[in-house]
Amino acid sequence: MGFNRPLHGLRGVASLMVFFAHISYGYYDHFYHQNATMASVAAYFANFGTFGVELFFIISGYVITSSCLNYPPREFFGRRFWRLYPLFAMFTLLYFVLNHFYPQDPGRGHLASLVSNLLFLDIFLGTVPLTPNAWSISFEVWYYVATYMLVYSVIRRADRFNPFLAVAAIAFAGFMVAAFDITVYFVGGAFLFFINSRIMRDRFEMHAKTLAVTAVLIVVSVIATLWDFPPKTYLEVPGTELAGLALVVSTLFLVMLLLHEDNIYSRLLLSRPLRFMGTISYSLYLTHPYTYLVIRQIGYKIKLGSYPWFVTFPVYLLANMILALTASWIIHKVVEVGPYRLIYNSRIYRQPDTKMA
Repeated sequence: MGFNRPLHGLRGVASLMVFFAHISYGYYDHFYHQNATMASVAAYFANFGTFGVELFFIISGYVITSSCLNYPPREFFGRRFWRLYPLFAMFTLLYFVLNHFYPQDPGRGHLASLVSNLLFLDIFLGTVPLTPNAWSISFEVWYYVATYMLVYSVIRRADRFNPFLAVAAIAFAGFMVAAFDITVYFVGGAFLFFINSRIMRDRFEMHAKTLAVTAVLIVVSVIATLWDFPPKTYLEVPGTELAGLALVVSTLFLVMLLLHEDNIYSRLLLSRPLRFMGTISYSLYLTHPYTYLVIRQIGYKIKLGSYPWFVTFPVYLLANMILALTASWIIHKVVEVGPYRLIYNSRIYRQPDTKMA
């Protein structure tokens, strides 16, 4: 199955959700912490950011399952490495060095913490990520490993079935699901891939799909803004288990409907701005915390919090957007795309009817 254009636009939406959540909550936390109006809505900003990460996991589950079926082990992991690691390592090392000279968190300055982060072991060892947002990258990497082990042992080598490899793959995948509840989103994305490609090829009627998407958007919007769960106990927070499950199911249903381009919401995802955001989403995800620090320091110097928030917020948001998008585009071209194109002589995101990056 080739490149899915609506999912690429949805990737852009997810990146915007994370970006706006971080900027909005940081704006409140650093400049208007005592403002009652801002305090009453600040938590919702963070919740939308978490929901954006969950969308990333669904998209990743869908896309990576396709890649697992298309590529042999060496090429699959090679492409994943050059796709993610240069940018991840750059920001991880940058944070470690900056934190050494300008200490922000002494607990993140140990060499052991750096090594565990560079090896993606932080989620197992309990060490704190060295760069903002890196926690989800570690999850992604181990999802890739678990998914490829399953696909390789059960599907790709079905004619030479190795029970020991299959048991190991199932055990590791089961551990990830049991240890980290948020894994259900990645699993859901993989499930949608098989449904869409092998089971449910027939599409809904356009009007029925549009109405269904409208209903799901309402449900997702309400639930996503009311609850926020830690990754390890996503479906176990007392009193909100059903809400968490409803959010998972409704989000997967929404994404399933968006896989096809024959409804108004999917067509919105094909717009040029959202496709652009989808293209730079990974760079923006890791870059914007640092560009935010620059804008924040400027805000301190001009005493931003002494002005009415409804006057300063649009300007603050626009300044962050301009700096973050500019820096992210440059980093995307140089660090994210550069090594990958040099080695594989291909783009990261390719058009339909080709193998996926």
